Amino acid sequence: MFKRPDGNLTNLCESCLTCKVRQFSILKPCGDATLNAISRHKTKVFFKKGEFIFQVGDPFLCVHFIKSGVVKLERISSSGRPFIVKIGGRGGIIGHRERTNQYIRNYSATALSDVVTCFIPAESLNEIILNSSDLESQIMEEHLRDLTMLEQKSVDLAYKNVREKIADAILLIADIYNYPKTRKSFTIDFSRQDIANLTGTTKEQVSATLKEFAREGILKYSGKWFYFIDLVALGRMTEDA
Repeated sequence: MFKRPDGNLTNLCESCLTCKVRQFSILKPCGDATLNAISRHKTKVFFKKGEFIFQVGDPFLCVHFIKSGVVKLERISSSGRPFIVKIGGRGGIIGHRERTNQYIRNYSATALSDVVTCFIPAESLNEIILNSSDLESQIMEEHLRDLTMLEQKSVDLAYKNVREKIADAILLIADIYNYPKTRKSFTIDFSRQDIANLTGTTKEQVSATLKEFAREGILKYSGKWFYFIDLVALGRMTEDA
């Protein structure tokens, strides 16, 4: 078994061919040969809420496919303030940016909830990619999506007001918990400070804006429990911006 210094390991990993989470991941369009190769090398690992999956300066060991739970990717600014650059949920991939590096650079990954991932050692993944153009193209597309997202986030931070930034964050959170499809209430794993670190605002601004949205009938929530979100109103708010 591949060894990691943290997390709880098990070899009981189902094949990618039968895994339902694959439908939400970059592996969805990959062929059977690629999926079988990944299945032979992957291992399931568990992380508790609040546990680091990796940190800046850690040796780069593997790439993680998120099977369940929510992960935040975070950078620390020169002033020491954390800033969340990406949120990963079921089907997401983390660590792929560092695939050609020896150490993790620039950002850390932390479990916002209890998290289960399937990880593949870096050497094994690189070997698979050499013979799997479908996987290579999907990882490249994920890089491009990340770059586009970061460029858009830079524009949003510069030009959107607090309400618009937090509206964007709520839409992202709703998507992570599949609210647009299920319309079921859910409990978030984000603190108000996490939302502030995601939007470049403050915890106080987040709390005040959520209360404003509630008064306007856009949200219904209690603490971390959200039981109604007006996706149309929030979407219109961000589009107008």
